[in-house]
Amino acid sequence: MTRKTHLGDIMETCCPHCSSHFRITDKQLQAALGKVRCGECNLVFNALQSLQAFNGILPPDYRPPAEIKRQVSSKQDRFPKPELRSTSPELSLHEAMYGEGHSSFAQFAPFLWFIGILLLIVLGISQGIYYQRYQLIDNPRFQHQVLTLCKFVPCGETGFSSIRQIKLLERNVFTHPVTSNALMVTGSFVNQAPFPQKMPRMLVSLFDLKGKLIANRVFEPSEYLQTDKNRATLESGKPIQFRLEIVDPGTDALTYEFEFY
Repeated sequence: MTRKTHLGDIMETCCPHCSSHFRITDKQLQAALGKVRCGECNLVFNALQSLQAFNGILPPDYRPPAEIKRQVSSKQDRFPKPELRSTSPELSLHEAMYGEGHSSFAQFAPFLWFIGILLLIVLGISQGIYYQRYQLIDNPRFQHQVLTLCKFVPCGETGFSSIRQIKLLERNVFTHPVTSNALMVTGSFVNQAPFPQKMPRMLVSLFDLKGKLIANRVFEPSEYLQTDKNRATLESGKPIQFRLEIVDPGTDALTYEFEFY
């Protein structure tokens, strides 16, 4: 059973700072002349200013607190300040945020959402790089990302090509030592890309003194390679020697140009 209370038995006061309500007895008020400490925010306040009769219903096992003994320790703490606890049920921070009975696993939900979104972003970027790998590999800015991705998934690296990173090391054009009306073209080039790429085709163009094109021709790797004419891969950092025999276009051909495709 429960019982009603009256002013002479138990009263109620309110903390002016956090608005928490507390039960208090006349003995507690007399012990500290009304000065009490809030059990929620630790504020010391005068309980008499907000004192009112407690009209609530107490549980059967309620016992009024024992009489508080006066303790004088110093001038600053002349009166004992009973520490009061709120009459409302105490909640933990987790219960206050998520509610009672909520799984503790839920407190990691924001972090798990962040990880999930981050993984989706990484997956989306990886897919974009993979499907555009043959275009991106031609740009030195994206080669590292493409090559890193290709360590985990098959990319068909034999089809990679970056013509701009094939550098001509030397070139020579001179009269053929054996065949008349012919020129001998020799030289070397190297792959400066950080990956092997397919052997390029070579365009040789001849111009006159005014820069007018006289003749040009595209040569396949099997035509300009001196050895291993069926070679399909150009290794990184390894110079390749080439040699061509072409028809002499005449004395007007004074300049020449080499391009790779």
